[in-house]
Amino acid sequence: MRELQSNLGISIARGLVGVATVAGGPSEQQRRLITTLLHSYYGKAGDAARLEPMTPQELAGVATDEKTAQLLVQSMILLEFCRHPASPEMADSVERYAAALGVTEPMLAVGRAAAQSARDAVAADWNRFREAPRIEPGIPVEADAALASRLRDLAQCPSGSLGRAFVDFYDRHGLSFPGEPDGGGSTLVSHDFAHVLVGYEPNAVEEIALQAMLTSATSGERHFSGLVASLGLYEVGMIPFPGIEPKTRALDRPRAAEELAHAVRRGASCSGDFQDINHLELADESIQKVREQLSIPPRMPLTPGPWV
Repeated sequence: MRELQSNLGISIARGLVGVATVAGGPSEQQRRLITTLLHSYYGKAGDAARLEPMTPQELAGVATDEKTAQLLVQSMILLEFCRHPASPEMADSVERYAAALGVTEPMLAVGRAAAQSARDAVAADWNRFREAPRIEPGIPVEADAALASRLRDLAQCPSGSLGRAFVDFYDRHGLSFPGEPDGGGSTLVSHDFAHVLVGYEPNAVEEIALQAMLTSATSGERHFSGLVASLGLYEVGMIPFPGIEPKTRALDRPRAAEELAHAVRRGASCSGDFQDINHLELADESIQKVREQLSIPPRMPLTPGPWV
């Protein structure tokens, strides 16, 4: 579990307002995201529209912890993706703040490409700097029929178990298993087990929430490229993925900002990387027990979706 440093909440929100104060100031969507992070993550009252922007140097004097600075820059890149229309001035601002905070983040290049509406560069830079894909322990790198059969056999796991919930997830959404036609590759196994553990469905807003939660759970050290991929696919529609229709402004939808902020808060409560474990070894375990072992909090009581 990570210390939330709620005493820094207002200062960090002011820094986020500062980084977005370009070309007329933060957009309405950016203000909503900052305000919601302030409320739902830090537990502080306030409205981004009424906060005084903090300069890069002022923010650097407050966010002195390395992990806090890294997560802060990653939050700035998220805001950069949520600037509509795209703004190269926003990319300049993010890079100034990152330099002041002493943070080197490869995904800054992807944010700049998105701010310049350079679709080809977004995909190319993301592919250049992304994390290596993770494969569930004990399964082949290339998905095959044997893997698909093994995954389908999880239907025999006890009711209420992690394995049974995994199969139910696939059945509920009419998905093919990795190794079957249109079933995707082996990397989807650990990704979809993460979906099942935290209760997020495979739609635009909740895919972003899952990646934000994973990034938060690892203090920004892992999974941020996955969050950027989700933003590239669902917020700006510039990173193509096979079989998925790109969308835009997912985080501008009703309740999406709250879902994102709560995902970040949930991730901070986790005991570690809940995607990078051997889920198949735990398939017969109660899903509730596995969640407790990983300190995964429940979702907030919001009416779900509809998010497609």
